[in-house]
Amino acid sequence: MSHNDYKYKPRILFISHSGDLYGAERSLLTLLRGMKQLGTYEILVFIPGDGPLSEACDEEDVPFRIIPFERWIGLRYHAAARFYRIIINRLRIGRLVREAERWMPDVIYSNTIATPVGAMLARRLTPAPLHVWHARELPGHRSAGFGLFDYGMKASLSVMARSSDCFICNSRFLHDRLEPGLQRALGSRGALRTEIVYNGLDIVDRASGMAGHPDKDPDSPIRLMMAGGISPVKNYEEAVEAVGILVRSGFSVELDIYGSGADRDQLKLRKKIEDSGLEKHVQLMGYRSNLASGFGRADMLLITSKMETFGRVAVEAMLAGCPVISSDAGALPEIVKDGETGLKYCLGDPEHLARQIRQLAESPVLRKTLMERAHEYARTRFSTERLVSDIDRILQELLAQRNK
Repeated sequence: MSHNDYKYKPRILFISHSGDLYGAERSLLTLLRGMKQLGTYEILVFIPGDGPLSEACDEEDVPFRIIPFERWIGLRYHAAARFYRIIINRLRIGRLVREAERWMPDVIYSNTIATPVGAMLARRLTPAPLHVWHARELPGHRSAGFGLFDYGMKASLSVMARSSDCFICNSRFLHDRLEPGLQRALGSRGALRTEIVYNGLDIVDRASGMAGHPDKDPDSPIRLMMAGGISPVKNYEEAVEAVGILVRSGFSVELDIYGSGADRDQLKLRKKIEDSGLEKHVQLMGYRSNLASGFGRADMLLITSKMETFGRVAVEAMLAGCPVISSDAGALPEIVKDGETGLKYCLGDPEHLARQIRQLAESPVLRKTLMERAHEYARTRFSTERLVSDIDRILQELLAQRNK
């Protein structure tokens, strides 16, 4: 191959705020896999610690570096924790810069707004790379369990607005809550480019749920499923209350909860189950990186979150053919459209949730209709191909504009 035959591939440096494999990291892994298959870019990932994400990148043959750094959003509200995170990032930025300089990215892609190191790197590298923020969370909602910015909301929005060549949100809900503050923070410096790009998931062509189990014993319990980190924002206690209502009415039901969390949150949930006398009806299944077997045995998925900026597990359930009942909070109504792709209930009303569970369990026609509509909706709107196409378009436009 001659030198003239060589085609330069832009280099994209992805920043993950965590080495775990929950919603944001799983969405990143899906994007990395799709970008790798696209073959248009060179990619590298900075991960702050060893864990499931680095293991998955290794399996997918995605290049990565383990470099410790901190978030700038925390659930610990005292000054010492904030001070620690700020100082640690300042101390470690030198190593991050050296590692990035060895690779010289054209774009730094912050997979989340939970850490500022992507913006810190973009400001220090020469020549300066483009910087993309991909927001997947809404900080500042203390009552819902979300962390607060160490620098405060106003100052942090200013940093994001001024260090952004494009600001991507994973739902209309999140965009409409962040975009006005970002534009105000930018002031007269011009308009900030913002995009809405829904998460993409691998399509699974199979059906589970009650409509997918014609041999299911009609006398066996209805099996409910929940999945995600155990935390106040997921509001699992409300589902436990709904199960209690159903059990006391003579309805046969079991609930499996997949996920892990802080010890205090797990103990609180376990105590709620025990105090309600539901140890035989509610099981804590622990963390699972793959929920396929859970969807395969569940009759429906419950989401009781107080706040969701997307709702990845709802889409996963739809693609697996598992009917969904969700709260009406955050971005969930963009995915779970009541009576079309699932059922909604009013957040804070376990009686309503119990009624919706019973309605779905006792109506085979409704289950089948919702499953079919939800699967098709998820296939067309939340595919990996659509995600990669949207991100590729944005990157190509940004790179073309810079190279004018």
